[in-house]
Amino acid sequence: MIKFNRLTFLIFVLTVFYFAFVGRLFYLQIIKGEYYREISDRNYIKIFYSNPPRGKIYDRNGVLLAYDVPTYSLIAFPYIVKKNYTMQELKENLKNYLNIELDEKILNIIEKNLYPSVVIKKDLTQNDIENFYNYNYLFNGFYLEVIPKRVYTEEANYLAQIIGYVGYPSEKELKENPNLSPNILVGKAGVEKIYDSLLRGESGQKAVLVDAFGRQKKVLWEKDPRKGNDIYLSIDIRIQKIAFEAFNSSKHPSGAVVLVDPNTYEILALLSYPTYNLQKFYEGFSREEWKELTENKYKPLMNKVFLGKYPPGSIYKPLVSIAALEEGVITPETRISSGSEFRIGKWVYRNWNKRGCGFVNVSEALETSCDTFFYQVGLKLGVENIVKYSKLFGLGEKLNPDLEVKVATIPSKEWKKKVLNQNWFHGDTVNLSIGQGYITITPFDATKIVVPIANGGYVLKPHILKAYFDNKSQKLVHTNPEVIRKINIKKWNLDAVRYGMYLVVYGPNGTAKALKKVPVLNAGKTGTAQVYSYDTRKKRHHAWDFRDHAWFIDYAPYNKPKIAGVVFIEHGESGGKVAAPLMAYILKRIFKEKIIETE
Repeated sequence: MIKFNRLTFLIFVLTVFYFAFVGRLFYLQIIKGEYYREISDRNYIKIFYSNPPRGKIYDRNGVLLAYDVPTYSLIAFPYIVKKNYTMQELKENLKNYLNIELDEKILNIIEKNLYPSVVIKKDLTQNDIENFYNYNYLFNGFYLEVIPKRVYTEEANYLAQIIGYVGYPSEKELKENPNLSPNILVGKAGVEKIYDSLLRGESGQKAVLVDAFGRQKKVLWEKDPRKGNDIYLSIDIRIQKIAFEAFNSSKHPSGAVVLVDPNTYEILALLSYPTYNLQKFYEGFSREEWKELTENKYKPLMNKVFLGKYPPGSIYKPLVSIAALEEGVITPETRISSGSEFRIGKWVYRNWNKRGCGFVNVSEALETSCDTFFYQVGLKLGVENIVKYSKLFGLGEKLNPDLEVKVATIPSKEWKKKVLNQNWFHGDTVNLSIGQGYITITPFDATKIVVPIANGGYVLKPHILKAYFDNKSQKLVHTNPEVIRKINIKKWNLDAVRYGMYLVVYGPNGTAKALKKVPVLNAGKTGTAQVYSYDTRKKRHHAWDFRDHAWFIDYAPYNKPKIAGVVFIEHGESGGKVAAPLMAYILKRIFKEKIIETE
């Protein structure tokens, strides 16, 4: 009886398993047979990555500079296309039916199957879309995808090199960042690149059943893309436009303007001139347009603010003055006989003013930009102290590595030995004391000279990002001012230098009288930086690229600064005659139009 029950139970269990197995086979092969046969025989699952809309870019007041709009792009699966067509057939079909010329770069991607998918054409018109659907039987392995298009407003063109542009990631970028896909737009230059992690957002994903011809059969699952964060720049587009119009109307072909709030080091305007049409970097240049842009002698593609390096000339003198005062080489009352030339042995160093300056103190020497005064002061001060204070002000240092690409070269004994394998001479110190010789700075570096003088000795971290809207927290995140260090400048020493810069504008012998027309009191310093000797320039008939550079630094209002900055005109010849009037035009409009309020 027991044996019978055990046998019965075993038979029962085997019978249940048998019918379960047969039932599962029946379900898979009969009921779901067509579904799974479709997957196994003719289909496979393809993961599509959808581009997230990039965040918008605004100026500090909410003026829109860059945004996305949805567009259709024609995408191809190289591995499917290769199975269905020869490369010649592919080129002919695209040309004859869709009017698309397949370039060699894309052809190479398809032929070598370099990426899972590749963009064949973006920004399809309605006619393009209709043609594709009419002839899609000729384009196995192709599909349409909605891709955001980056649009730059007219205002963005006033700061083209600063905004930058987007493009598709390089092979290196794809390897370094697994979250990127070949068809996603990423920042390639400027703000678009610096803040790409904020702007880009997160890609969407979609698992799609695709047949052997690349046709989409069914969406299995989908994850929506997450839009990038909107960012607000510290740039005031009104000031930026004024700077652009000033430069454009001056007819000077090349240069830069940087204007900042000296109390926070927020960048209010940042112009590299000449500029260009930003939208072309998305839509594409013709060969002629690209050649004109890349071969232009005034280098519009170069962001001169951060990449250009030039001798500063006399705008360096306020820094040397601070160093000499703080090191006790002179006092604000010290007067030095400053003639038309200064001699060291057989070497003669001349004053730009052939009549000399007479007995002058540091404020008066700044007023007249007296070279022979600074030759003597610089020699007593020594190269070590000049380098020391240059570094204290931030020259040679990336105060914000995200923004700055190159920084000032401040030569020293060690630098000259290492780079030129030469010893340092007194003449090198004399030249350095007036911003000549081996020293070079960027236009942005020039703001590092004037900002601590304007704000009382604070070296701050410059920034161009005022805030961003965090999509996750739904909060506006602000960038707060950051003090890097405080230069302990005695009040009477700082006052002497600031007064000297005041005299540059309002003194009887000042070199920047054009600034008197600004409706608020201000202080500045002209600079005319020699590029070639007079004899060399004369031989070249004073050709543009052999002329001196023109500089002007300024802050205003004088007693309570709210704006500071620099105008640099490449080969502009004279800081006082050229750069200062341009700054005067900019500041007059800013204060007359009450873009910056005064108390």
